[in-house]
Amino acid sequence: MAKSQYEYVRNFESDDRLLPSTWLVVRIDGQGFTKFTAKHGFQKPNDTRALQLMNRAASTVMSCMNEIVLAYGQSDEYSFVFAKEARAFERRASKLATLIASRFTSAYVFYWSEYFVDTPLQAPPAFDARVVVYPSDRILRDYLCWRQVDCHINNMYNTCFWALVNRGGMNPKEAEKRLSKTLSSDKNELLFSEFGINYNDEPEMFKKGSVLIRDTELIDVTDASGKITKRTRGVVSTLHCDIIKDKFWADHPEILRGKLSGAERRQAKQEQRARELAAEKADPQDSHTMANKKKSAKGKLQAKTEPPATTATSATVDKCHKELPAAAAAAAEGFESSPATDAESNRCHAGSDPEISSDGTDVIKSDGYLEPHRQYFEQRFVHFKQWVREIEASEGGIDKFSRGYEEFGLHVTPEGVRYREWAPGAKEASLVGDFNGWDVAAHPLTRNEFGVWEGVVGNTADGQVAIPHGSHIKVTFVTSKGERVYRLPAWSRYVTQDLSKSPIYEAEFYNPAQRYELKHRRVVPADDLCIYEAHVGISSPEARVATYKEFTQNVLPMIRDLGYNAVQLMAVMEHAYYASFGYQVTSFFAPSSRYGEPDDLRELVDTAHGMGIAVFLDVVHSHACNNVEDGLNQFDGTDHCYFHEGERGRHELWNSRLFNYGSHEVLRFLLSNLRYWVEEFGMDGFRFDGVTSMMYKHHGIGYGFSGHYNEYFTGSTDEDAVVYLMLANYMCHKLYPGFVTIAEDVSGMPALCRAVSEGGVGFDYRLAMSLPDMWIKLLKETRDEDWSMSDIAHQLTNRRYQERAIAYCESHDQALVGDKTLAFWLMDKEMYTHMSDMAPLTPVVDRGMALHKMIRLVTCGLGGEGYLTFEGNEFGHPEWLDFPREGNGSSFHYARRQFNLVKDGLLRYKYLYRFDRAMVRLEREHRWLSAQDQWVTLKHEGDKVLAFERGGLVWLFNFHPTKSYTDYRVGVAWAGRYTVALCTDDAEFMGHGRVDSSVAHMSTAMAWNGRDNYIQVYLPSRTAIVLKH
Repeated sequence: MAKSQYEYVRNFESDDRLLPSTWLVVRIDGQGFTKFTAKHGFQKPNDTRALQLMNRAASTVMSCMNEIVLAYGQSDEYSFVFAKEARAFERRASKLATLIASRFTSAYVFYWSEYFVDTPLQAPPAFDARVVVYPSDRILRDYLCWRQVDCHINNMYNTCFWALVNRGGMNPKEAEKRLSKTLSSDKNELLFSEFGINYNDEPEMFKKGSVLIRDTELIDVTDASGKITKRTRGVVSTLHCDIIKDKFWADHPEILRGKLSGAERRQAKQEQRARELAAEKADPQDSHTMANKKKSAKGKLQAKTEPPATTATSATVDKCHKELPAAAAAAAEGFESSPATDAESNRCHAGSDPEISSDGTDVIKSDGYLEPHRQYFEQRFVHFKQWVREIEASEGGIDKFSRGYEEFGLHVTPEGVRYREWAPGAKEASLVGDFNGWDVAAHPLTRNEFGVWEGVVGNTADGQVAIPHGSHIKVTFVTSKGERVYRLPAWSRYVTQDLSKSPIYEAEFYNPAQRYELKHRRVVPADDLCIYEAHVGISSPEARVATYKEFTQNVLPMIRDLGYNAVQLMAVMEHAYYASFGYQVTSFFAPSSRYGEPDDLRELVDTAHGMGIAVFLDVVHSHACNNVEDGLNQFDGTDHCYFHEGERGRHELWNSRLFNYGSHEVLRFLLSNLRYWVEEFGMDGFRFDGVTSMMYKHHGIGYGFSGHYNEYFTGSTDEDAVVYLMLANYMCHKLYPGFVTIAEDVSGMPALCRAVSEGGVGFDYRLAMSLPDMWIKLLKETRDEDWSMSDIAHQLTNRRYQERAIAYCESHDQALVGDKTLAFWLMDKEMYTHMSDMAPLTPVVDRGMALHKMIRLVTCGLGGEGYLTFEGNEFGHPEWLDFPREGNGSSFHYARRQFNLVKDGLLRYKYLYRFDRAMVRLEREHRWLSAQDQWVTLKHEGDKVLAFERGGLVWLFNFHPTKSYTDYRVGVAWAGRYTVALCTDDAEFMGHGRVDSSVAHMSTAMAWNGRDNYIQVYLPSRTAIVLKH
């Protein structure tokens, strides 16, 4: 490019080079294709010509760009995956996106006539493109899984929709209404029974999309002498296969691993052949499973076994939603004739309980946008009330019903150890273990008509418990197929793992001679929650798993010193895979033994209570681990004991099982699980994980929520799951006044945090999950001088009316490998070189320290009715969080929190710790999180100043990177004298000490910024000041 006086304009070009050593995915989507397909007469629901043309265009793109290792397409979209080390166009996003889109579009036009022979191209097709960076193999695979799941879901719907329109005589609105609230099994049945279509026989390209990979083929090459030799050449092959399961990736290791050597290719081929032979020799059960998969939808329904009976105390269990009204009517009749008694403490009565006396539409009074959905709220509340009355009639109330942990599992009685388990699909059962030499005939269990197995292991001759404390124990079943299986008791309270022998957990009979006795009462959480999110296992500077006792001794005092009034414990429910962060639960009633014994956890909670700190538990009821031998999957030999059967019972992206929230016994299990953690360990609140996945049948996979109310109250909502959450909140708040429940929901479901009595789901708070995304996006994409004060204020205050939110700028999600903490986004590699007081204060560290304080302060001040931090982030913990796993050599190096950094007097982390402590303690004093007054006074884009009032304080933020302001005028509501309560620029917090905190500011009675008075202050650059009056 020639040099000239005009070359300076290149400075306006932005650098959009993408991160190195990451997967790049360019995804193209057709624009205006609804009109385009109609104009060209595409066949519905699928046009083979059009799909093959898409594949041809994608193949052309791959042939032109060797660094594309895989492409996946469906409908009018295609995703092109570039190798991790791809260097095309210096990894510039704009170049990659525009080139892929233009090459694809031109190929689509060029080859059109080969596929649409009799249909001339009448309008130009258009495709847009975006580039997304995926940091790990796992996340890349999850992305591709998402696209293939989306393909399957959309194709099944479209197949049904167009069958109803084209062959069933319906108009589109009628077809849409017919398919509303239908499941995959319903659609299968509809296609087969009404149109004779077996969905399993539909072309794989329609159901699974198209996968393009690089392959080789043999060709004949003739040399100058006329001799013919065989050569290989690269080609692009099109497959229509499953890319969700591991087999595809095992068969094509070069996609993730890069180019293979000859020996590696041969080994891969041998392994592939071995897998094929193993599949051919599958056992009869697997063959039977495969045969069942090939049956017609109607055949599946006819062959389905009779639904198992359930609970030992009620014959009205496991009702599907459609059967509930009749059962509930009978239940209500029985209830109303039962006299209320005071003998059962805290018992919840359906007839007189004001919680359920309304019609569930009170939420509409304060949100008129809900009015079109009144019928939905009425129906949902009826469903909720039916369950309450059902439980009241058949179980004696929700208090008794939720004490299943006192009846099920192993319990020491005067006669011996009683064991009870629900396993309706089993034909035989017995209790085995070290105590009886694992003899399946020694202690058989008897089954009642509801599928509950029970037995007693009698005491020894001298009256001692026959099962020693700490001995291994299992339950063994004979399934309906005659197979003997061994399982850990579903209600196990202590399970252990010996990785030197096996990764599979073993259940231990937990009956210590002495138990830890609680010394303190449970804490009623404060209205202004400041939550310290923590993971016991990583709570040590040492590269190992920390313990409950170490957390009690070392971390709780620090939490108290900082001023946080609640600690939220993650990964406590036992989970087989440590790197899952506790989200693949195998034993729901067992505290993780990695950190110690159950009594150690009791001591932790009790000690926290003695410090006035509430303890919240991270509850995972959204799904369960897929493990069979040490989990709940296939517990009684069936696919549907605790979970939905078939596709609905599986979360493909998480590789986990999904609970059947419409089952009586599943409700007993889950509600009892909540009660257990409160009664046995003294928990004061729950954070419910994965609420979005629970509330929607699509689980949020491939679904972007815009906030439109039609997205929440349609057939995609899983009413059984929502009603379970209502029951859980109803129970917790009824039995434990002041108890706190928090929802992790990204969808923004309206009324999620409104009381059950009003028709809401009943949570106390939702996590403000958009806030960390906002901060990370700003730091990644926007120059400091371009930050919008209006956008920041809007995001921080954008909360649903009368629904409280927990604000945070980063949680454990942002600390995980693949992302970076705020401190790392701000200071990056200089955290390794310039965080010592002995090192020069570089512009990067100066900026990072200043913005770290300001971001946390403005989020805590304006972002919600509660505040949360993840352990270590309060002092700018360096690096990321990565658990030991195969991909990092099972290293604990990043699975720890380096609290020692704060204690090192030469390091700058202590300044951020001091500031966080000052901020939280100021909140303790003024309690702005629970204050009702909040007023944004000023959003000045040019000055980069944001000002607001809350909790009787005035908050001033100057985000400008270079400009400081003297006598800066800000409107205030209150007349009088103002003094500095907190300043981020104080030398104590490694500021520059530019603000004299001893100076008072007197107000002037003159309207300014919409307030009756104003004050004038010195406001330095990158500084926040909080004033009290």
